Amino acid sequence: MTQLPLLSIEQSLELYKNMHAKEPAFGMDIFSEDFKYEDILILENNGKGKAGPYTRCGFYIFILSLKGESIRYINQHEYHVKENSLQLLVPGVIHSFEDISDDQHSYIILFKSDYFGKEMQTLLDFHRLHLSPVNMLGCGYERIKYMFEQIDYEYKNKQDGYKEIVKSLITQILYMLKRDKLASLQYRSKNRAEQIMDQYKELIEEHYQNKKTVVEYADILEITAKHLSETAKELTGRAALFYIHIRIFKEIQYLLAYTKLSIKQIASMLNFENPSDLGRFFKKFEGVSPSKYRLENTKSIS
Repeated sequence: MTQLPLLSIEQSLELYKNMHAKEPAFGMDIFSEDFKYEDILILENNGKGKAGPYTRCGFYIFILSLKGESIRYINQHEYHVKENSLQLLVPGVIHSFEDISDDQHSYIILFKSDYFGKEMQTLLDFHRLHLSPVNMLGCGYERIKYMFEQIDYEYKNKQDGYKEIVKSLITQILYMLKRDKLASLQYRSKNRAEQIMDQYKELIEEHYQNKKTVVEYADILEITAKHLSETAKELTGRAALFYIHIRIFKEIQYLLAYTKLSIKQIASMLNFENPSDLGRFFKKFEGVSPSKYRLENTKSIS
């Protein structure tokens, strides 16, 4: 797998700066002249984002949705995010969002991939495999919201031991989120068709650069391509091939916007026979050529 560029926290801030509140009641004021952050960044959105560009970040992002609803796209997954929900985005995934209500309001905490060292890797790996948001109902939501606000309080007051307290609070949130994810999985046992779709999407993430047909994935799953196609259509209303193509399409978008790789190099990386094939594939999704998309969507990051 080719190593692709990951945005730093600083680069991500530049892209999303207009989506965060000035002089926020919660979090850090990134517009302040003396703004600086240490090992984590605490933010509040301003409700004006509406949509965010595809990005691939090199850090973790906690998003606590207080109000409103959004669609969050992560790799080939699409999540409907409702109020009172918590989601952890992990390094390396391609993600974007689209607000579907006017009152969207979130608390956001960013922390670097090496924030915990190796001692928390098993827990973080669990969240990498389970990306969906969790609705934190009742007292569970109030506890999480309080812990976010305690983290903000500690960083604003910087009393003795505040970093250790914050790390402890983030650890507790990670465990509470895992517990709720596990409870959700146990509450609703997935049937065979749902298991197949989950495995299929995981395999796409592993092999999308090299495998482009439903038959190849069906062979790995040890089922027929017809069975896989019928399962996808029944569960999602979409063809099985759509999930392969949308993952490849998002990768092309990202490479065009964030790298200087030539279209020929991108075609080779994603195993298209030639740049023309990639161009036709891309235009079916985007409606414009790769070169025009790059011209209109190049992200200036340093």
